[in-house]
Amino acid sequence: MDYKKIAEKIMKLAGEKKNICGYTSCMTRLRISVKNLEKVDLEGLKAIEGVLGLNQNGDELQLIFGPGKVKKAYTALDELYKSTAENQIGEKESFQETVKNQKSTVKARRTSKFQGFMAKFSNIFVPLIPGFIAAGMLAGLAGLCRELNITGDWVDYISVFNKSLTKFMYIMIGFNAAKAFGGSGVIGGMLSGLFLLGYGDGGNSGMTEFFGRTIEPRGGMIGILFTTIIAAKFEIFIREKFSWEPTDIITTPIITLLAMGTLAYTLIMPLSFKLFGLMNYAFANLNGNPIGGGILAGLFLPSVMMGIHQGFVPVYQGLLQTTGMNSLFPILAMAGAGQVGAALALYVKSPKESSLRENIRGAIVPGFLGIGEPLIYGVTLPRVKPFFTSMAGGAIGGIYIGIMSQIGFTFGLNTVFGSSGILGSFAMTSKSGVLTAIILYMSALGVAYISGFILTYLFGCKNVDLS
Repeated sequence: MDYKKIAEKIMKLAGEKKNICGYTSCMTRLRISVKNLEKVDLEGLKAIEGVLGLNQNGDELQLIFGPGKVKKAYTALDELYKSTAENQIGEKESFQETVKNQKSTVKARRTSKFQGFMAKFSNIFVPLIPGFIAAGMLAGLAGLCRELNITGDWVDYISVFNKSLTKFMYIMIGFNAAKAFGGSGVIGGMLSGLFLLGYGDGGNSGMTEFFGRTIEPRGGMIGILFTTIIAAKFEIFIREKFSWEPTDIITTPIITLLAMGTLAYTLIMPLSFKLFGLMNYAFANLNGNPIGGGILAGLFLPSVMMGIHQGFVPVYQGLLQTTGMNSLFPILAMAGAGQVGAALALYVKSPKESSLRENIRGAIVPGFLGIGEPLIYGVTLPRVKPFFTSMAGGAIGGIYIGIMSQIGFTFGLNTVFGSSGILGSFAMTSKSGVLTAIILYMSALGVAYISGFILTYLFGCKNVDLS
């Protein structure tokens, strides 16, 4: 594909450079923030070569390209954006246009506050995903080697990265959370550190209590997210309402740290610890039975569509911390497996020279590797019925895992986040060992693949465009 031409089309259909206020990319999506949605040709963007689908969160447009391709599209757009002079784009907006643009933007944010919040929330974790996946797979490989009595310095070496991630993850999350919600990343990182310091005799904080109150730095990721998100909003408030510009770089950070540290010690730490416990109890019980597993796996694809799937990350961390494994992740991974099975059924049913087969060939390998958005937006969702049969296939995979858990074969991810496809098997663990966990996970994938295929073949292809 000619990514330079693709970037030119994106900029034109997004309302030219003057209508674009920011852009970034994640593993599969090119994310573009626009000033005025009315100036965007949504249908035109969907029709661009290489675009598998378009998702919209408030004033953010998410063009789905798939892994690899999205980085090339981002690079081309970045080069075009930086090389295009403002005076080549068009005349300055009139006052009436400016008012209209502002009204459109505010209206979009007002009508989709939840989507806007979740878009920002996702930005906390998206930059960390490559590290989660790499660290988990390396740790899984090291665990498998030890289980097979293979030892050596290199086994210890590939284990160290997951330990590094686990030790300092909270700092990175706090940094990203503060930035995502408009604050200073370093303040978020410093406040996160309050949850990691030692208190009492021999603690590295130098404190034993907070003004007569015993400090219990508990609450984990939940507490850190509350603290840093509120801190970002508080920092903005102080800067806009009370700060004097010449001293802002000094006064605003100091006031924010002192105020939010007090709030964290006195209120957020104890309350978030209770919430942390309730949340983990609820999901641990859902994980351990067939009905809960089926519901969670069956409803995960819609959560991906709505952009709220990153909201599970605090639950992942909670389960890892309390049980030693992320037992929720493999259940949710069944949703992607059901999607793969559905796509294979559509491939079998469609004509040999159809564009549908071509689309599936391009999206099926990423699907097997755990990246399902190309299949969702390019294959199943536009045809509706296969999307629902793929959900049902994933639910059956979740039921299977629930049954295995009930009879004593519980397994899960060895880290917070990982690949949800075949590659995820290398990051699985269980009380019975890594090899057992790999076998259980692969068998669950097989159940979801087959279920998605059969249900789609029988019920998802009738009166559906297979061309």
